[in-house]
Amino acid sequence: MDLEVEGILERLLDAMNRGGISEMAALVEAERRRVERVTVHVAVTGTSRAGKSAFINSAMGFQDGDEGGPSTAPSQGATKPAPYRRPGFPCCTFWELPSVEDASFSPGDYLRAVEVDRYTGFYILSSGRFTQQAAALADELRRLGKPFYFVRTKIDMDAHGYKDREFAKKALQVIAANRFACLDLDYAIARFFCVSCHESERFDFPACIRALQNSSPPLQRHALLLSLHHLADKMELKNSLKELIPVSAVYSCVIDPVAVEQLPYRANIGFLCEEIRLYRLLLGLDYPALSKRARLVGQPAFVLSDEIQTRMARELTEKAVAEELLRWTEKNVLVSPNNVKWIPLLESLPGGKLSGASTIRLLDAMLEQFMDDVYRIRRKVANVLRGD
Repeated sequence: MDLEVEGILERLLDAMNRGGISEMAALVEAERRRVERVTVHVAVTGTSRAGKSAFINSAMGFQDGDEGGPSTAPSQGATKPAPYRRPGFPCCTFWELPSVEDASFSPGDYLRAVEVDRYTGFYILSSGRFTQQAAALADELRRLGKPFYFVRTKIDMDAHGYKDREFAKKALQVIAANRFACLDLDYAIARFFCVSCHESERFDFPACIRALQNSSPPLQRHALLLSLHHLADKMELKNSLKELIPVSAVYSCVIDPVAVEQLPYRANIGFLCEEIRLYRLLLGLDYPALSKRARLVGQPAFVLSDEIQTRMARELTEKAVAEELLRWTEKNVLVSPNNVKWIPLLESLPGGKLSGASTIRLLDAMLEQFMDDVYRIRRKVANVLRGD
Protein backbone atom coordinates (compact mmCIF):
# COMPACT_ATOMS: atom_id res chain seq x y z
CA MET A 1 0.00 0.00 0.00
CA ASP A 2 1.29 3.45 -0.93
CA LEU A 3 0.14 5.99 1.65
CA GLU A 4 2.11 8.75 -0.06
CA VAL A 5 4.73 8.52 2.69
CA GLU A 6 7.56 9.39 0.29
CA GLY A 7 5.70 12.58 -0.61
CA ILE A 8 5.34 13.37 3.09
CA LEU A 9 9.08 12.84 3.60
CA GLU A 10 9.96 15.16 0.71
CA ARG A 11 7.70 17.89 2.04
CA LEU A 12 9.15 17.55 5.55
CA LEU A 13 12.71 17.80 4.23
CA ASP A 14 11.78 20.88 2.20
CA ALA A 15 10.21 22.47 5.28
CA MET A 16 13.29 21.69 7.37
CA ASN A 17 15.58 23.27 4.75
CA ARG A 18 13.40 26.37 4.49
CA GLY A 19 12.45 27.10 8.07
CA GLY A 20 14.15 24.61 10.37
CA ILE A 21 12.47 22.64 13.14
CA SER A 22 9.57 25.05 13.70
CA GLU A 23 8.36 24.91 10.10
CA MET A 24 8.89 21.17 9.85
CA ALA A 25 7.04 20.58 13.14
CA ALA A 26 4.02 22.52 11.92
CA LEU A 27 4.02 20.51 8.70
CA VAL A 28 4.30 17.08 10.35
CA GLU A 29 1.30 17.98 12.50
CA ALA A 30 -0.63 19.03 9.39
CA GLU A 31 0.34 15.85 7.51
CA ARG A 32 -0.96 13.65 10.32
CA ARG A 33 -4.23 15.58 10.39
CA ARG A 34 -4.54 15.23 6.60
CA VAL A 35 -4.24 11.43 6.78
CA GLU A 36 -6.57 11.19 9.79
CA ARG A 37 -9.24 13.30 8.11
CA VAL A 38 -9.56 11.21 4.95
CA THR A 39 -13.23 10.19 4.95
CA VAL A 40 -14.74 7.28 3.07
CA HIS A 41 -18.44 7.22 2.19
CA VAL A 42 -20.05 3.83 1.59
CA ALA A 43 -23.54 3.37 0.11
CA VAL A 44 -25.91 0.56 1.16
CA THR A 45 -28.96 0.05 -1.00
CA GLY A 46 -31.17 -2.76 -2.32
CA THR A 47 -34.69 -4.05 -1.82
CA SER A 48 -36.85 -3.20 1.18
CA ARG A 49 -36.55 -5.49 4.21
CA ALA A 50 -33.24 -6.87 2.91
CA GLY A 51 -31.56 -5.83 6.16
CA LYS A 52 -29.77 -2.63 5.18
CA SER A 53 -29.79 -1.25 8.75
CA ALA A 54 -28.62 -4.57 10.20
CA PHE A 55 -25.84 -4.75 7.57
CA ILE A 56 -24.61 -1.28 8.53
CA ASN A 57 -24.69 -2.15 12.24
CA SER A 58 -22.60 -5.28 11.69
CA ALA A 59 -20.16 -3.64 9.27
CA MET A 60 -19.49 -0.77 11.68
CA GLY A 61 -19.45 -2.92 14.83
CA PHE A 62 -22.56 -1.41 16.38
CA GLN A 63 -24.63 -3.29 18.94
CA ASP A 64 -28.39 -2.68 18.96
CA GLY A 65 -29.05 0.68 20.58
CA ASP A 66 -25.47 1.98 20.27
CA GLU A 67 -25.10 5.71 19.71
CA GLY A 68 -24.77 6.53 16.02
CA GLY A 69 -26.16 3.26 14.62
CA PRO A 70 -29.36 2.83 12.60
CA SER A 71 -32.44 1.32 14.20
CA THR A 72 -33.31 -2.20 13.07
CA ALA A 73 -36.94 -1.89 14.19
CA PRO A 74 -39.53 -2.35 11.41
CA SER A 75 -40.05 0.92 9.51
CA GLN A 76 -41.00 2.33 6.13
CA GLY A 77 -37.29 2.49 5.20
CA ALA A 78 -35.13 5.44 4.25
CA THR A 79 -36.70 8.04 1.96
CA LYS A 80 -33.42 9.91 1.54
CA PRO A 81 -29.77 9.00 2.20
CA ALA A 82 -29.16 8.62 5.95
CA PRO A 83 -25.52 8.77 7.21
CA TYR A 84 -24.12 6.68 10.08
CA ARG A 85 -20.66 6.95 11.58
CA ARG A 86 -19.14 5.36 14.66
CA PRO A 87 -18.05 7.75 17.45
CA GLY A 88 -14.26 7.78 17.64
CA PHE A 89 -13.87 6.65 14.02
CA PRO A 90 -15.23 9.52 11.92
CA CYS A 91 -13.20 8.55 8.84
CA CYS A 92 -15.89 6.18 7.53
CA THR A 93 -19.56 6.94 6.94
CA PHE A 94 -22.09 4.34 5.85
CA TRP A 95 -25.16 5.72 4.09
CA GLU A 96 -28.48 3.89 4.02
CA LEU A 97 -30.06 4.76 0.69
CA PRO A 98 -33.72 4.45 -0.36
CA SER A 99 -34.76 1.05 -1.69
CA VAL A 100 -34.58 0.27 -5.41
CA GLU A 101 -37.82 -1.47 -6.32
CA ASP A 102 -40.22 1.11 -7.70
CA ALA A 103 -41.72 0.05 -11.05
CA SER A 104 -40.67 3.37 -12.57
CA PHE A 105 -37.13 3.10 -11.18
CA SER A 106 -34.48 4.86 -13.25
CA PRO A 107 -30.88 4.10 -12.21
CA GLY A 108 -29.58 7.37 -13.63
CA ASP A 109 -32.18 9.48 -11.81
CA TYR A 110 -31.67 7.48 -8.60
CA LEU A 111 -27.89 7.92 -8.62
CA ARG A 112 -28.16 11.64 -9.32
CA ALA A 113 -30.64 11.99 -6.45
CA VAL A 114 -28.35 10.23 -3.95
CA GLU A 115 -25.24 12.07 -5.24
CA VAL A 116 -23.35 9.08 -6.63
CA ASP A 117 -19.96 10.84 -6.71
CA ARG A 118 -19.95 11.01 -2.90
CA TYR A 119 -19.47 7.26 -2.46
CA THR A 120 -16.36 5.08 -2.66
CA GLY A 121 -18.47 1.96 -3.25
CA PHE A 122 -21.97 0.50 -3.21
CA TYR A 123 -23.42 -2.57 -1.49
CA ILE A 124 -26.61 -3.78 -3.22
CA LEU A 125 -28.58 -6.00 -0.84
CA SER A 126 -31.32 -8.57 -1.39
CA SER A 127 -32.68 -11.31 0.87
CA GLY A 128 -33.60 -13.39 -2.21
CA ARG A 129 -33.06 -13.16 -5.93
CA PHE A 130 -31.87 -9.81 -7.21
CA THR A 131 -34.40 -7.71 -9.07
CA GLN A 132 -34.34 -6.04 -12.46
CA GLN A 133 -33.92 -2.69 -10.70
CA ALA A 134 -30.91 -3.92 -8.70
CA ALA A 135 -29.25 -5.24 -11.86
CA ALA A 136 -29.97 -2.00 -13.73
CA LEU A 137 -28.40 -0.04 -10.88
CA ALA A 138 -25.27 -2.23 -11.01
CA ASP A 139 -25.10 -1.80 -14.78
CA GLU A 140 -25.11 1.98 -14.41
CA LEU A 141 -22.54 1.86 -11.60
CA ARG A 142 -20.17 -0.16 -13.76
CA ARG A 143 -20.62 2.34 -16.58
CA LEU A 144 -19.63 5.09 -14.13
CA GLY A 145 -16.64 3.11 -12.84
CA LYS A 146 -18.00 2.81 -9.30
CA PRO A 147 -17.19 -0.36 -7.29
CA PHE A 148 -20.27 -2.32 -6.26
CA TYR A 149 -21.07 -5.66 -4.62
CA PHE A 150 -24.17 -7.86 -4.67
CA VAL A 151 -24.90 -9.00 -1.11
CA ARG A 152 -27.38 -11.82 -0.47
CA THR A 153 -28.53 -11.34 3.13
CA LYS A 154 -30.17 -13.69 5.67
CA ILE A 155 -28.06 -16.57 4.36
CA ASP A 156 -28.15 -18.19 7.81
CA MET A 157 -31.79 -19.14 7.10
CA ASP A 158 -30.79 -21.24 4.06
CA ALA A 159 -27.04 -21.67 3.70
CA HIS A 160 -27.07 -24.92 1.73
CA GLY A 161 -24.72 -24.66 -1.22
CA TYR A 162 -24.14 -20.93 -0.82
CA LYS A 163 -20.48 -21.31 -1.88
CA ASP A 164 -21.43 -22.92 -5.19
CA ARG A 165 -21.48 -21.01 -8.45
CA GLU A 166 -24.98 -22.34 -9.14
CA PHE A 167 -26.27 -20.65 -6.00
CA ALA A 168 -24.89 -17.31 -7.22
CA LYS A 169 -26.30 -17.87 -10.71
CA LYS A 170 -29.80 -18.40 -9.31
CA ALA A 171 -29.59 -15.29 -7.14
CA LEU A 172 -28.36 -13.26 -10.13
CA GLN A 173 -30.43 -14.93 -12.83
CA VAL A 174 -31.99 -11.58 -13.81
CA ILE A 175 -28.60 -10.64 -15.28
CA ALA A 176 -28.41 -13.78 -17.40
CA ALA A 177 -32.01 -13.32 -18.56
CA ASN A 178 -31.53 -9.72 -19.70
CA ARG A 179 -29.06 -7.85 -21.86
CA PHE A 180 -27.19 -5.08 -20.07
CA ALA A 181 -24.75 -2.70 -21.71
CA CYS A 182 -22.01 -2.96 -19.07
CA LEU A 183 -22.95 -5.89 -16.82
CA ASP A 184 -22.51 -9.63 -17.43
CA LEU A 185 -23.04 -12.64 -15.22
CA ASP A 186 -19.37 -13.52 -14.66
CA TYR A 187 -18.58 -9.97 -13.56
CA ALA A 188 -21.55 -10.02 -11.17
CA ILE A 189 -20.69 -13.43 -9.68
CA ALA A 190 -17.16 -12.20 -8.91
CA ARG A 191 -18.80 -9.50 -6.78
CA PHE A 192 -21.41 -11.70 -5.11
CA PHE A 193 -21.35 -12.34 -1.35
CA CYS A 194 -23.63 -14.15 1.09
CA VAL A 195 -23.92 -12.77 4.62
CA SER A 196 -25.82 -12.99 7.85
CA CYS A 197 -26.12 -9.48 9.25
CA HIS A 198 -26.25 -10.90 12.78
CA GLU A 199 -23.05 -12.94 12.44
CA SER A 200 -20.41 -10.64 11.00
CA GLU A 201 -17.58 -13.17 11.45
CA ARG A 202 -19.37 -15.93 9.48
CA PHE A 203 -20.13 -16.62 5.83
CA ASP A 204 -18.86 -13.91 3.44
CA PHE A 205 -19.24 -10.86 5.68
CA PRO A 206 -15.51 -10.21 6.23
CA ALA A 207 -14.81 -10.94 2.55
CA CYS A 208 -17.34 -8.41 1.25
CA ILE A 209 -15.88 -5.69 3.49
CA ARG A 210 -12.32 -6.54 2.42
CA ALA A 211 -13.37 -6.44 -1.23
CA LEU A 212 -14.27 -2.76 -0.81
CA GLN A 213 -11.08 -2.08 1.14
CA ASN A 214 -8.94 -3.67 -1.56
CA SER A 215 -10.61 -1.74 -4.39
CA SER A 216 -10.17 1.65 -2.71
CA PRO A 217 -7.31 4.14 -3.26
CA PRO A 218 -4.52 3.80 -0.64
CA LEU A 219 -5.54 6.58 1.77
CA GLN A 220 -9.19 5.55 1.63
CA ARG A 221 -8.21 1.92 2.10
CA HIS A 222 -6.24 2.94 5.19
CA ALA A 223 -9.29 4.79 6.54
CA LEU A 224 -11.48 1.71 5.93
CA LEU A 225 -8.97 -0.60 7.61
CA LEU A 226 -8.98 1.60 10.71
CA SER A 227 -12.73 2.24 10.82
CA LEU A 228 -13.73 -1.38 10.16
CA HIS A 229 -10.80 -2.92 12.01
CA HIS A 230 -12.90 -5.68 13.58
CA LEU A 231 -13.43 -7.16 10.07
CA ALA A 232 -10.07 -6.20 8.55
CA ASP A 233 -7.29 -8.63 7.74
CA LYS A 234 -4.98 -8.00 10.67
CA MET A 235 -1.79 -8.37 8.64
CA GLU A 236 -3.00 -5.80 6.11
CA LEU A 237 -3.98 -3.51 8.96
CA LYS A 238 -0.57 -3.90 10.61
CA ASN A 239 1.24 -3.14 7.35
CA SER A 240 -0.87 -0.04 6.78
CA LEU A 241 -0.11 1.26 10.28
CA LYS A 242 3.55 0.42 9.80
CA GLU A 243 3.92 2.72 6.79
CA LEU A 244 3.09 5.73 8.96
CA ILE A 245 5.44 4.88 11.84
CA PRO A 246 8.25 7.26 10.69
CA VAL A 247 5.76 10.13 10.60
CA SER A 248 4.65 9.29 14.15
CA ALA A 249 8.28 9.05 15.30
CA VAL A 250 9.11 12.50 13.93
CA TYR A 251 5.93 13.86 15.54
CA SER A 252 7.02 12.52 18.95
CA CYS A 253 10.42 14.18 18.60
CA VAL A 254 9.23 17.67 17.60
CA ILE A 255 5.66 18.17 18.91
CA ASP A 256 5.57 18.96 22.64
CA PRO A 257 8.51 16.71 23.60
CA VAL A 258 9.47 16.61 27.28
CA ALA A 259 12.55 15.53 29.19
CA VAL A 260 12.43 11.85 30.18
CA GLU A 261 14.55 10.39 32.96
CA GLN A 262 17.77 8.80 31.59
CA LEU A 263 16.73 9.44 27.98
CA PRO A 264 19.38 11.53 26.14
CA TYR A 265 16.71 13.40 24.14
CA ARG A 266 13.20 14.74 24.63
CA ALA A 267 10.12 12.80 23.53
CA ASN A 268 6.35 13.08 23.60
CA ILE A 269 5.70 10.01 25.75
CA GLY A 270 1.99 10.78 26.11
CA PHE A 271 1.57 10.75 22.33
CA LEU A 272 3.51 7.48 21.97
CA CYS A 273 1.37 5.89 24.67
CA GLU A 274 -1.82 6.84 22.81
CA GLU A 275 -0.37 5.61 19.53
CA ILE A 276 0.40 2.20 21.05
CA ARG A 277 -3.05 2.15 22.67
CA LEU A 278 -4.55 2.65 19.21
CA TYR A 279 -2.50 -0.28 17.84
CA ARG A 280 -3.81 -2.47 20.65
CA LEU A 281 -7.41 -1.45 19.98
CA LEU A 282 -7.21 -1.87 16.21
CA LEU A 283 -5.68 -5.35 16.49
CA GLY A 284 -8.43 -6.49 18.86
CA LEU A 285 -6.31 -6.89 21.99
CA ASP A 286 -8.37 -4.56 24.20
CA TYR A 287 -10.58 -6.14 26.87
CA PRO A 288 -13.98 -5.46 25.19
CA ALA A 289 -12.82 -7.11 21.95
CA LEU A 290 -11.35 -10.10 23.80
CA SER A 291 -14.52 -10.48 25.89
CA LYS A 292 -16.73 -10.47 22.80
CA ARG A 293 -14.57 -13.01 21.02
CA ALA A 294 -14.47 -15.23 24.09
CA ARG A 295 -18.27 -15.16 24.34
CA LEU A 296 -18.54 -16.31 20.73
CA VAL A 297 -16.65 -19.50 21.62
CA GLY A 298 -18.35 -19.93 24.98
CA GLN A 299 -15.34 -19.08 27.14
CA PRO A 300 -14.55 -16.51 29.84
CA ALA A 301 -12.36 -13.62 28.69
CA PHE A 302 -9.29 -14.76 30.66
CA VAL A 303 -8.99 -17.86 28.44
CA LEU A 304 -7.98 -15.56 25.58
CA SER A 305 -6.30 -12.76 27.55
CA ASP A 306 -3.94 -15.33 29.13
CA GLU A 307 -2.48 -15.87 25.64
CA ILE A 308 -1.18 -12.29 25.55
CA GLN A 309 2.55 -12.07 26.27
CA THR A 310 3.34 -8.47 25.31
CA ARG A 311 3.67 -6.33 28.39
CA MET A 312 2.00 -3.26 26.90
CA ALA A 313 -0.91 -5.25 25.54
CA ARG A 314 -1.68 -6.12 29.15
CA GLU A 315 -0.76 -2.95 31.02
CA LEU A 316 -0.08 0.20 29.04
CA THR A 317 1.30 3.19 30.96
CA GLU A 318 3.49 6.16 30.10
CA LYS A 319 6.12 4.80 32.48
CA ALA A 320 6.21 1.49 30.59
CA VAL A 321 6.49 3.33 27.25
CA ALA A 322 9.36 5.48 28.55
CA GLU A 323 11.20 2.40 29.80
CA GLU A 324 10.75 0.61 26.48
CA LEU A 325 11.94 3.65 24.52
CA LEU A 326 15.03 3.86 26.75
CA ARG A 327 15.72 0.17 26.10
CA TRP A 328 15.67 0.72 22.33
CA THR A 329 17.81 3.86 22.70
CA GLU A 330 20.46 1.95 24.64
CA LYS A 331 20.54 -0.68 21.89
CA ASN A 332 21.35 2.10 19.39
CA VAL A 333 19.91 0.02 16.56
CA LEU A 334 19.76 1.10 12.95
CA VAL A 335 16.49 1.82 11.21
CA SER A 336 15.10 -0.98 9.06
CA PRO A 337 16.00 -1.03 5.33
CA ASN A 338 12.48 0.18 4.49
CA ASN A 339 13.09 3.37 6.47
CA VAL A 340 16.66 4.19 5.38
CA LYS A 341 15.30 7.03 3.25
CA TRP A 342 14.25 8.80 6.48
CA ILE A 343 17.82 9.05 7.82
CA PRO A 344 18.56 12.57 6.43
CA LEU A 345 15.48 13.93 8.22
CA LEU A 346 16.17 11.96 11.41
CA GLU A 347 19.70 13.38 11.56
CA SER A 348 18.27 16.90 11.64
CA LEU A 349 15.98 16.25 14.65
CA PRO A 350 16.80 17.97 17.98
CA GLY A 351 17.83 14.60 19.46
CA GLY A 352 19.69 13.53 16.34
CA LYS A 353 19.20 10.32 14.41
CA LEU A 354 19.18 8.30 17.64
CA SER A 355 15.89 9.85 18.79
CA GLY A 356 13.95 9.17 15.60
CA ALA A 357 15.49 5.76 14.93
CA SER A 358 14.80 4.54 18.47
CA THR A 359 11.20 5.74 18.32
CA ILE A 360 10.66 4.02 14.97
CA ARG A 361 12.00 0.75 16.36
CA LEU A 362 9.82 1.07 19.48
CA LEU A 363 6.59 1.49 17.48
CA ASP A 364 7.62 -1.16 14.98
CA ALA A 365 8.35 -3.64 17.79
CA MET A 366 4.97 -2.96 19.41
CA LEU A 367 3.14 -3.76 16.19
CA GLU A 368 5.13 -6.97 15.65
CA GLN A 369 4.69 -8.12 19.24
CA PHE A 370 0.97 -7.33 19.17
CA MET A 371 0.63 -9.38 15.98
CA ASP A 372 2.32 -12.32 17.75
CA ASP A 373 -0.38 -12.00 20.43
CA VAL A 374 -3.06 -11.94 17.72
CA TYR A 375 -1.73 -15.23 16.31
CA ARG A 376 -1.59 -16.82 19.77
CA ILE A 377 -5.23 -15.88 20.37
CA ARG A 378 -6.24 -17.27 16.97
CA ARG A 379 -4.58 -20.58 17.79
CA LYS A 380 -6.34 -20.67 21.15
CA VAL A 381 -9.73 -20.02 19.54
CA ALA A 382 -9.07 -22.79 16.99
CA ASN A 383 -8.12 -25.19 19.79
CA VAL A 384 -11.28 -24.35 21.74
CA LEU A 385 -13.47 -24.91 18.69
CA ARG A 386 -11.79 -28.29 18.13
CA GLY A 387 -12.37 -29.19 21.77
CA ASP A 388 -8.65 -29.42 22.60
